[in-house]
Amino acid sequence: MDKLKFFLKFGSIFALILAYIAVSVIILIFSKPTSRRRNLCFNRSYFTRMALKLLGIRIVKKSNFQPVGKTYLIVSNHLSYTDVVVISSIFPACFVTSVEIAKDFFLGTLARMGGSLFVERRKKTRLLRDLETVSSVLSDGLSVVLFPEGTSTNGESILPFKKTLFRSAISCGVDVLPVCVCYVSINGKSVNEENRDLVFWYGDMRFFPHFMNFLRIHSIEVSLEILPPIQTSSMNSDTISKLAYHSIYQAYQKKCHW
Repeated sequence: MDKLKFFLKFGSIFALILAYIAVSVIILIFSKPTSRRRNLCFNRSYFTRMALKLLGIRIVKKSNFQPVGKTYLIVSNHLSYTDVVVISSIFPACFVTSVEIAKDFFLGTLARMGGSLFVERRKKTRLLRDLETVSSVLSDGLSVVLFPEGTSTNGESILPFKKTLFRSAISCGVDVLPVCVCYVSINGKSVNEENRDLVFWYGDMRFFPHFMNFLRIHSIEVSLEILPPIQTSSMNSDTISKLAYHSIYQAYQKKCHW
C-alpha cells in the first residue's frame, strides 16, 4: 500500500509539473513583455498552492504585519527547495536564485517558468548588473524574494547575510520584509538532527535522490512568520541586512532552536 501511495503521489506531482510548464509556456507566448514576468510569478504561486496539498505540507502562518498592496524586497532564511513552494504559495513574487540552479535542466526550467532571476554572486561585475535587474523588477511593482544567506543550510544556524542586493530596495524606495521559515514537524514528529535531512536540502545533496525520499513523507508542518518591515530610507545596505538578519535570527531561535 505504501508503494501504491508513493506512485500515486509521484504521478500527481509529475502531472502538476507538466500542467505548470504548459501554462507557463502559454504565458511566455501570449503575454505582453511588460506583464510576462508578473504573470509567470502569479502562475507559479497558483500551482504551488496545489503542490502543498499533494506534498502534505501544512503552513502555520504567523504575521506580525499584514503586507497588503505594497511592493517589498522579501528576505528569508533558506533550508530547502520546498522553501520556494511555501513562500510562493503566500507571495506571488519573483524569486532570486543562483546561476548554478539555472544550469540544472530540471530545476532551472522550473525556475525560468516561474519568472525567476538568476544571479552570479561570485563576480562583482555580474552582480552589479544583476542588481540593476532586481531593481528594475521592484520598480515595476513586483515584489522580489531573496535568500541572502546565498545557500540553503542544515538549520543549525542562519548564515550571515550577503548585503549587495539589499541596495535594490534602497534605490527603488521599497521596504524590506523579513520572513522566517521553520519546519516544525515531519510525519507528526518534531524536526531534529535525525529526521531533518528528509526535508532540508543542502551541501552536496543531489536533488533527485533527495526528492524521491521526500515524496515518501506523509505530512510536514512548517511555520511561516512574516515579520515587521524594515524601512530603507536613510539607511545603507549594511545596516538593513543586519537588521533583517537580527529579525529573522531571533524568530528562528524562538521557534526552531533544537
